[in-house]
Amino acid sequence: MSKPIVHIAICILFCTTYGRSQSDSTRYYHWSLGISAGDILHELFNGENTNKSYAAFTLEYAGQRYAVQAGFRPGYNRADTQHDGFVDTDVSKQLTLSGQLAGTRNIFSEKNWLIRAGVQLTGGYSREDIIEDSGFDRVTTRRLQWNAGIGPVIDFRFFVHPRISLGTEASLIYSVTHSELQQLFTNFPDFDNTKDTVEGNSLDVVEPATIYLRFHF
Repeated sequence: MSKPIVHIAICILFCTTYGRSQSDSTRYYHWSLGISAGDILHELFNGENTNKSYAAFTLEYAGQRYAVQAGFRPGYNRADTQHDGFVDTDVSKQLTLSGQLAGTRNIFSEKNWLIRAGVQLTGGYSREDIIEDSGFDRVTTRRLQWNAGIGPVIDFRFFVHPRISLGTEASLIYSVTHSELQQLFTNFPDFDNTKDTVEGNSLDVVEPATIYLRFHF
């Protein structure tokens, strides 16, 4: 009588362990946070601040077939110049913010590889101020720029672990741009004026420019 009970207990324990291992191996993580490896390498080997078209950070929510991903890149720079023998002071400030939003669908998926394709929206804003303080007046030369675009995107990923993946993306973006060059006077605001305005559009091929290290949770 005891042997059948032992056999049944062993069978139940085996099925439970097997089912638990199967559920762990196929567990799906909906959220992921990505960091651009290109920015890390850039800071290590090249300290110059250059414009980058790709996002520095990404946040994604994914289902079994569809995903929504947002990426962004903030930036701020300031430089002060004091002219010897003069009271004039130049201050340069630059504020930038760019982002993207993509909706994608799985077109290829296996144990380690995942390829998605979809549509991506992009946008950016920047403001650059060159401030000249002569002591008599403070004149700001300001350049304002913004852009917005849309186009198809393809996303490649390789999973080194269920929670860690490496990936890159490419896109074809049609964008419109607007730029203004203004001159602003602190003590004499009546002289404020817009010196130049430029508008344009372009179709750009955005090639893979960085590798994203993504953590899935």
